[in-house]
Amino acid sequence: MKGVVVTVVVLLLWSASSQAEPAPDAAAWLGTAYQRKASGDLGGAVEAFRAARTAGADPQRVALELAYAHLALGDTTAARDDLTAASRGPDAGLAGQARDQLALLPGAWWGDVYAEAFGWHRARGAAGSTDLVPTVRVRGMRRLAPSPELDAYVFAQATRDIASRVAGAVPQIYADDRALVGGGVLARFWRRRLGLFAQLGPAVPLIGGGAQLALDVRAGGDLVVEGAACAQRGRAMCAELYAEVVYTSRFDDDVQALVRGRLARAYLETGPVSWQLFVEARGAADRNGDYYNNLVDLGAGPRWRLRTAVPVDVLLGGHVGSYLGRAHRDPAPTSLGYADVRILATTYVEF
Repeated sequence: MKGVVVTVVVLLLWSASSQAEPAPDAAAWLGTAYQRKASGDLGGAVEAFRAARTAGADPQRVALELAYAHLALGDTTAARDDLTAASRGPDAGLAGQARDQLALLPGAWWGDVYAEAFGWHRARGAAGSTDLVPTVRVRGMRRLAPSPELDAYVFAQATRDIASRVAGAVPQIYADDRALVGGGVLARFWRRRLGLFAQLGPAVPLIGGGAQLALDVRAGGDLVVEGAACAQRGRAMCAELYAEVVYTSRFDDDVQALVRGRLARAYLETGPVSWQLFVEARGAADRNGDYYNNLVDLGAGPRWRLRTAVPVDVLLGGHVGSYLGRAHRDPAPTSLGYADVRILATTYVEF
């Protein structure tokens, strides 16, 4: 009888120990998953976390990790399912963490705000000028489909530069100083890197001397790709690519294209501010051949990134470039080359 009791106790202790510690295969898969997550391979991390769960890892913790990976990939539907599973698990701390994250997930209605201020001083060359152009855009969104993301939205946007003037017979207008309101649709693919949109609405002039109320129809897409290091703190090299193609009816049915590549490296971190140096190359072209939409240039300078709930990105750079010599309504400058000092401040917030 004593031998039977000892055997039962040993079996119970072995069972408890096997439940408390993941199997070797599960531990190996968890290690792989965290390594892939740290390197930015989120798709690979999802596969590894699922393999770890199959191998016997704690399903509640794995569900929570899968949810965070899905959120980073922009798949809120899968994230919601995993968070719901984690919120029902036995660990009260993990369950509370999952419930807190569930409360932060966007619902069917959401919105975003984008603001930028782009300023320059032409130090040398073509069409010299100094200007600052602020733009603010607010959108209210209604989610139509979760994957791929498809949203209908209403928007309001305004641009008004500081250099344009209406004085005398010939107004001096240097930017598209308009307020736009309207609606559209937005689709996002490839982990939110690729966006396609179409919108329309009236454009109201904010400065006299130009055409009055006009219909503005736009459609196009943008591509935003960032290396995994861009989200990290410390002395990491951040590589970015931005490209867009946009049709605008109000600009003589023009199609404008822009591509910009940028490298930045942090050299100092002070609280939420990352101090960086950047170098970038940019090229632009359009269908109509307006000289100011056809160019190539190269720039470099300091950059400051404020990593808070309202992130702010500020770049101050020296840039050299050249117009390509195409001309439409406005003649191209005699001297196509230029040198600028530029500042760009941007912020983007979803709510």
